[in-house]
Amino acid sequence: AVFLVVFSAATHAYWNFLLKRSGGTQLFVGLSKVGEVVMFAPLFLVLVAPKIGVYDGLFFLAAVGASFVLANYVFLALAYSHGDLSFVYPVARGSILLFLPMLAYVTVGERISVIGAAAMGLIVLGIIALQLRTLEWRALASLGSQLRSPATTFALLAALGAACYTIWDKRAVQRVPAFAYIYLYTALTAVAYAAFIWRRYPRALIASEWRANRWSILQVGFFNITSYLLVLFALRTGTSSYVIALRQLSIAVGVALGAFFLREEISTPKRLGVALIVVGCIIVGTAR
Repeated sequence: AVFLVVFSAATHAYWNFLLKRSGGTQLFVGLSKVGEVVMFAPLFLVLVAPKIGVYDGLFFLAAVGASFVLANYVFLALAYSHGDLSFVYPVARGSILLFLPMLAYVTVGERISVIGAAAMGLIVLGIIALQLRTLEWRALASLGSQLRSPATTFALLAALGAACYTIWDKRAVQRVPAFAYIYLYTALTAVAYAAFIWRRYPRALIASEWRANRWSILQVGFFNITSYLLVLFALRTGTSSYVIALRQLSIAVGVALGAFFLREEISTPKRLGVALIVVGCIIVGTAR
């Protein structure tokens, strides 16, 4: 389970890098969701379609999951339109831990150990450090105004959506096969996005976006569904908060991609933040 989540973290950071590099538009996201459905349709038709009637409640589970995923994508794209990858990505990913433990306790009765709580605390501290300009007290005092930015607001809303679909997904994959579930809710999300972009954007603009970014669009579609499929397998038996906390290793990867390929500034506080997140994730890997 640890290996699956770590590999998923790397691929998740990579497709977020592609999304930010393309401009983080809703049009790009919508085309990537449609691409997902088309790419994995043959697998769905062979493995799932012949037995779809056997999976009780599949369509209901997928519909609810799709609503949470759609909210996450909409807010994530809005956040990227207002902020850097190295700022938005850590907030959107790491802030899931602000919502998930309580949601998991209330809905499925999950509890975390003292070690697990300490590790998650380190990850949250690392996320806060990532937002500081310097390590001086005045920088910490000014953090409040920085966190009131549109990029932060949308990133937090994206995190809330992700926390909700994580809990829902854990329940869903205990009742139906993971691929059947993820593909169906991806298809529902793609239909909603396709209707949106068809009405919102001129046909010439849609074609232009595809020509300019088709390789990135297809990569985002492929890595999005495969990276989260690995997490669904881990969620079947793992504690939700620990699985998602370990997945925050993707924050370190995302910051590195922003630095090396997007030329984003990586300050001392960002280096400290990444270090705290990595240490917290390592401890989470040993928590029970």
